[in-house]
Amino acid sequence: MPFTQQVEDAYWAFAVFDDLGHAHWTGPTASNQSPKVVAGEKPETAYRVAFRLHHGRQPDGPVHPACGIPRCVAGAHLMDAPLRHANPDTRIRRPSTRRRNASRADVVALLAEGHSNKEIGRRLHTDPHYVGRIRVELGFPAWSRIALPIGECWAALVRPVHGGHARWAGPLRDGMPNLVHGQRNHSARRVGFALAHGREPIGRVLPTCGAAWCVAGEHAADAQIRRADHLYSRIFSGVAA
Repeated sequence: MPFTQQVEDAYWAFAVFDDLGHAHWTGPTASNQSPKVVAGEKPETAYRVAFRLHHGRQPDGPVHPACGIPRCVAGAHLMDAPLRHANPDTRIRRPSTRRRNASRADVVALLAEGHSNKEIGRRLHTDPHYVGRIRVELGFPAWSRIALPIGECWAALVRPVHGGHARWAGPLRDGMPNLVHGQRNHSARRVGFALAHGREPIGRVLPTCGAAWCVAGEHAADAQIRRADHLYSRIFSGVAA
């Protein structure tokens, strides 16, 4: 099915993400209770729409959640036939809770700092295989003894959205996108701004695209940019008058 803004908007209107990265569907459902997106020429499952949003391609074969949460529509938690074939150990079932003491946010924070699965398991007293599955789900590269640059950590937790927007898939701090790197908390929006503009932001960083959730650096403005835009507007409004 062709991908349109109407289809994307319909998905984001009903997909509600929790702090563990799962997405719960609050919209229409089919007769078998599967989540359904009603937009465009014909309805389709929210699984297929979410898969396209996350992976940037059409799914091949049936799409199902692989995170163990029934009817989860988070793109990072969905698999089509090729992904299931490439990950034969993945089962569509609720994972065992054995030695799963750590929250997903805790695991993601340590992954962003560049630790190995084994080290994260040791620190959080949890199963390294559980850590490994989160690493794969969120697209973190395999562990290296060389710490990842902050830009790579940021990119691993960003999901591109149609229109040049970027949605944060990492942890939150006080309700705001947060990146833990070098044992410090960083505003994900400020990191995105610095990557896009080549300088540290001055003052608050706010999205200018109308999407309050967007962390794309190209869609953000700091106090310096806002002052310049205001001055530009005053100058040219005066000329027009």
